[in-house]
Amino acid sequence: MHLKISEVIRPETVDLELQEVNNKDEAIQYLAGLLDQAGLLTDKDLYIHDVYEREKQGPTYMENFIAIPHGKSDAVKEAGVAFGRSQNGYFYENKSGGGGIAKLTFLLAVPNRMSADAYMAVLARLARLLIHEEFRDALYQAKSYQDVITAVLEGESLLDDNY
Repeated sequence: MHLKISEVIRPETVDLELQEVNNKDEAIQYLAGLLDQAGLLTDKDLYIHDVYEREKQGPTYMENFIAIPHGKSDAVKEAGVAFGRSQNGYFYENKSGGGGIAKLTFLLAVPNRMSADAYMAVLARLARLLIHEEFRDALYQAKSYQDVITAVLEGESLLDDNY
């Protein structure tokens, strides 16, 4: 039983017009705020700290204008995904150097009690979805949360067919 992205992305954690985001730190702060407002976090600052701890382990900028910062934390009550789209993009710096312009940013929040395998499965599933150009295009074209969730559900059904 894999946790699906469609089960943990909510209308209140999707922003299709990241206006005030000019860098990675602002993106993480803002998207963590959406997760917090949705009631998924007990301590936003601790969660953000844990996201940055994870950032030290390796890059979360994925090419194709995609960033997937994530954190496993005691501050997470319930798994969630915040998604932000930036029309012009912003520079997403990897701690190890490099990075690139991010236009699609997914911030994953995972409770510490979730097994490492389940956590990696969620990440891998999202990464596999994002490989598909049709999925990325659907996210760029989305005008509402409903469009986003439809794209996610269609993408996940394709992944499930390939198991």
